Formats: sequence, structure tokens, C-alpha cells
Amino acid sequence: MHRASGCQLLALGYPGNREAWHEFSGIPLNMPRRKSSLVDDLVLVPWWVSLILAIVASAFLIRMPLPWAAFAPFALLFFLATAALSALRSLKIARMLDAQASLASIRELPWKRFEDLLGEAFRRQGFKVEETLGGGADGGIDLLLGRDGNVTVVQCKRRNGAPVGVREVRELYGVLHHRGASAAKLVATTTFTADAIAFAENKPIELVDADSLLHLIRGVQTSGKIVLPTGEPDHLTPVCPDCGVDMKLRTAKRGPNPGQKFWGCPNYLKCHGTRNL
Repeated sequence: MHRASGCQLLALGYPGNREAWHEFSGIPLNMPRRKSSLVDDLVLVPWWVSLILAIVASAFLIRMPLPWAAFAPFALLFFLATAALSALRSLKIARMLDAQASLASIRELPWKRFEDLLGEAFRRQGFKVEETLGGGADGGIDLLLGRDGNVTVVQCKRRNGAPVGVREVRELYGVLHHRGASAAKLVATTTFTADAIAFAENKPIELVDADSLLHLIRGVQTSGKIVLPTGEPDHLTPVCPDCGVDMKLRTAKRGPNPGQKFWGCPNYLKCHGTRNL
């Protein structure tokens, strides 16, 4: 797929011409986004877009007759400011990704920072990433990924309790078809129910649970701070099968297997859910 350069982007009229950015990102126009301002658009795209616009816009306006020529310094300052904001945002997100050390630190992120984290991770994997700015007419989609002419819709689930159920996966499958996307990813900081996994089987839906999420982040980190699990096939603190809260590692003091470790529900006075190691 042909990739437009920054100058070609300007010739096409970005950001006033949204077709130009969608051609550049590889994400087709039938993927609706929430209405956003010019500042929103410029902060979300690479910083060099605003830098080129600053040079071109000021050079163009300065050659215009008054009163247009008077706007040249204002255009220069505006686009330089958005370039700086975009660069600072990208640097902050990159540092945030490299600072993650565990699933707990990821779960503590505000929901928008969690989406930013995943967007940066997918960029490092070679995807063109478009953020939907959350809410609005995005159908619950948080990120759009473009690569090799294919589009993947991404939904992010940052939660601490119960696993993601089949209802969310069904809804994402409907959005995938409605948008005409090639595939979908549902990324969660927990696990998925058996029904959710069964529904996604043989469909273009990738369920990224907390285990896969940690491997994804570790694979693109420059710091290597994420500590991957060792020994146990399931690294996660599992959730209680009855009430959905994070379980505690306990040691049996009596019964048929004294001294054996197992996962027990912290709400054991009200809930008796257990899991074997």
C-alpha cells in the first residue's frame, strides 16, 4: 500500500481533508469517529504534521495581502504549539509504557491512559493507530489499527474483578461486521469466561487476556520492566468462580490434603469459592 509523505499529506489538505489522513493511516472512511476539534486531531497525529503545517501556513499567509498576512504569526504559533503538545504527549505515553512493571500497575491506570498504553504498544508493533477519543459514535471501539490494507477494531477492558463475558464478545463481533473491519481485538486486564472463548473460536476475534497483555507489553518495552510469570501456567491471581473477586493463595490446614496450597476466596465467610493450583 502506498504511504503518503508529510508533504503529500499537506497537498491533500490535511487536516481539513480527512480523506488524506485516512489514506495515510490505512484506515478506511467507513470507520466513524466521534466529532473532534482541530486541536484534538493535531495532538493525536505525529508532531511533525503540525510542524510542516506551521512552516507552510505561515509562508503562505505572509505572501497574502492584508489583512491575511497579519495572521501569519498566529498560524505559526498555533501549529508550533500543537506540535509541541503532540510531541510531549507521545513522549509521556512512551515513558508510561516503559515504566509498567506488573499487571497491578496496568490495572491502576485511568481508562484513557490504558487506551493510550495499548495504542503505543500497537504502534511499536508496526500498526498505524487511530484513536477514537472514546464514547460518541464509535460503537464502543477504542482504537483502529491499520496495516497491509487491513483494519482491526480494538476494544479495551480495564477491570479488576470478574472475567469478560460472552455478551461483550458478541457485541464486538457485531461492530466488526457493521464497520466492515478485517478483524477485532478485545484486550482485558482479566480473563475471559469459557462462553466468551467458545464464541470467539473460528471468528476473526482475538481475545487478549491479562497473560497475553503482559507478553504484549514486555515484547515492545525498551526497559524490560514487566516481570513475566514463571513456573505456573496461569500467572494471574485468578478470580473467584462464584463472586468474581481476586482470590488469595492459601494453605490447607486440615482436610484430606493438609499443607497443600490452593486459591481461596477472600470473602470466605460469605463465599466458599476455591481453585486448585
